[in-house]
Amino acid sequence: MHDLIQLSDRSDVTPGMRRDLVDCWVQVTRGGGAAGFPFPPVAENDLAPVMDALIARLRPDRERLLVALHGTVPVGWTHLSRDPNPLIPHWGAVNHLQTLPTHRKRGVGTALMNRARDVARDEMGLRRLHLTARSGMGLETFYERLGWREAGRWPKALPPAPDGPLGGLAPDGAALDAVAPDAVAPDGAAPDGVALDGVPGEVLMVLTPL
Repeated sequence: MHDLIQLSDRSDVTPGMRRDLVDCWVQVTRGGGAAGFPFPPVAENDLAPVMDALIARLRPDRERLLVALHGTVPVGWTHLSRDPNPLIPHWGAVNHLQTLPTHRKRGVGTALMNRARDVARDEMGLRRLHLTARSGMGLETFYERLGWREAGRWPKALPPAPDGPLGGLAPDGAALDAVAPDAVAPDGAAPDGVALDGVPGEVLMVLTPL
């Protein structure tokens, strides 16, 4: 069992917590996880400025970090934010869901997503959430099990991998191939429409009502 905590103000994030969150992000990305940086290798100095910007924006009504702890060590986290557009203040987004490679397949990702839904609805007053997931990794199935639905796709939204197609890991750690060998359609596309040219896209997932 993991403890789940919220960080909703920059003062909540100690130097040690910041260091551990960045280290988690580095390990997840190096392990093939789809957590915002498409291609390893990455290092602390690549991710630390992005983490610092997230921390600087934390506000209870606007942006929060949800963190899964094993003891006192973060083993997974995600970012929850309200849409800044004043026309849709009841919309929000979930980004950067990740679990340390050593703690995958233990329900960390599922627990974080369920908590994000509860916090968005009960504490932030949100009524609709969206996220984007990297295509070709089977992530859609994970989110669909949690009640999310696919709303659209952006083929080739990400730059091509330097050494070919991306492989990867589902949020809870099951290894996935981009497309099973017997699932390739004659025209070179997967049945779900993912291009098989090594150029990943993004899938928009929506959760509503909360």
